[in-house]
Amino acid sequence: MEAASRNRRIRFKSYTRPKSEPAKPPQKDEFDDEFLDLGDSDYSSSDSTSSDDENQSLSFPGNHSVKHNTVLCQQVYVKSCRYFDKVPSTYFFRRLKRTHIDLSHHGLGIDGVKSVAIALVSNTTVQRLDISNNDIASEGLAHILQTLQENIVITDLNLSNNNLSTGGAVLLDEALSNNRIITKLDISANGFTEADAVPLSHLVKKNQSIRTLSLSKNSFREEGGIVLGKALECNDTITYMDLSWNHLRQRGAVSLCYCLQINKTIESINLAWNGFGMEGCYEMGKTLLNNRTITELDLTSNRISLDAFRQLLPGVGKNKTLKILRIGFNPLTTDGAIDVLRSIFISESAIEDLDLSDILVDDSFMKLLIEVKEKRNIRVKHGVVLRHDEITKGVHTSVLDTDDPMTILFEYMKQKNLRLIDLLHNLDRDHSDTLTRDEFQRGMTSIDLPLSSRALDILMKKLDINQDGQVDFEELTIKHKEYQRRITKLRMKSKTDRKFFKGFDKLEQLREAVRLRIALNVTRESQK
Repeated sequence: MEAASRNRRIRFKSYTRPKSEPAKPPQKDEFDDEFLDLGDSDYSSSDSTSSDDENQSLSFPGNHSVKHNTVLCQQVYVKSCRYFDKVPSTYFFRRLKRTHIDLSHHGLGIDGVKSVAIALVSNTTVQRLDISNNDIASEGLAHILQTLQENIVITDLNLSNNNLSTGGAVLLDEALSNNRIITKLDISANGFTEADAVPLSHLVKKNQSIRTLSLSKNSFREEGGIVLGKALECNDTITYMDLSWNHLRQRGAVSLCYCLQINKTIESINLAWNGFGMEGCYEMGKTLLNNRTITELDLTSNRISLDAFRQLLPGVGKNKTLKILRIGFNPLTTDGAIDVLRSIFISESAIEDLDLSDILVDDSFMKLLIEVKEKRNIRVKHGVVLRHDEITKGVHTSVLDTDDPMTILFEYMKQKNLRLIDLLHNLDRDHSDTLTRDEFQRGMTSIDLPLSSRALDILMKKLDINQDGQVDFEELTIKHKEYQRRITKLRMKSKTDRKFFKGFDKLEQLREAVRLRIALNVTRESQK
């Protein structure tokens, strides 16, 4: 019987306030046994259906008063749901006694979050609150922020993916600039733009309690980077900053790198999926020469070419505090991978974890990696290891191993301003007006864009429509039109739906790698 009592479901009677009944805000000291006839078993500190982490009991002197506080908060929650004509959530009701409440993807909306905010005003147990992906907008945010004026227990707040936009940025500045309780704040993916960087920079400057701040997946660009960079110069509490998946580049990237030369508290910064390029790498290289606090740096997918990366290397080699460096998904080539590994090997660098994801390496890199690991403890993640028969002897020691060789072929045609018929004739060695696999291999090697065996197989499979082992002009024309349509569609989708952005960005990196190789070849030819 006791087990049945503990596990029985809490049932709420539906209630609709009659139109004639005067509206009045719910009060936490109003009790109604008709709606909450619950025994002590419902407030026990264990739940057979929950994990140990979620279900933490608070055992210390005065535990009875904590339980009493939980009952009051639950009473207030039910009454506020009545007032706002909302169906109470059993999930939230039961978790008011825990230290962590996860309400992500609960469809709260602006109205649903009101009851949640009211119930948490005097709550003394919940320390971590996640209300991400609920579309509460700035109106719903106002209720949560009003709660934080009274609640002194919540320290970890996740407000990501809630469409807060400009109104939300202003409210966050006004409510949290002087807050001394919140230590972790996630406001990523809220549609913040350049203009919103101003109120958020005020928050960064004034707040003295936030240690972890996430502004990921917004739309900060050059001006936004400048404003936030200047704010971080004044901040002395943030230790982790996430600015990934924005559009930070040029002056914005430079400003953020410069601020790290002044800031003395940031230990980890995530700048992945931006566009640091040459300017950002040059300034980050200077930063690493002087900074003595950063231990983790993420520059994944920042369109960093080999030349740009070499601007960063002196700082990487001489910095004695940086332990984790993520630089994958950039067009560094095998030469870049070898350069960074050699820099770590011959210097006093403190790096323990090196991420070179999606960057091709060869036997020379693997031999050097063995030497490095004999000298120091280091974890290295890298891309495909090329075989000897795939390596072209000459200036470039690596071939292009990709799942999208058509992009390489047609980007070359575009950069050289060739027509399809010109491309066919340039690669057609036997003048048969068709292209075989061998002709593709020799032709791409001759223009310094050698493809791996795997990439050549993929190229032939995609271009050879009738599978006769040869690609004629008609097949080339059809596939070129399909390629153009695919690029256009991917570009348009990446502007409106973030899940397509990664695919488009990877495509742009591949095209950039082709353009870089062509430019280097032109330079070499002019120097001969």
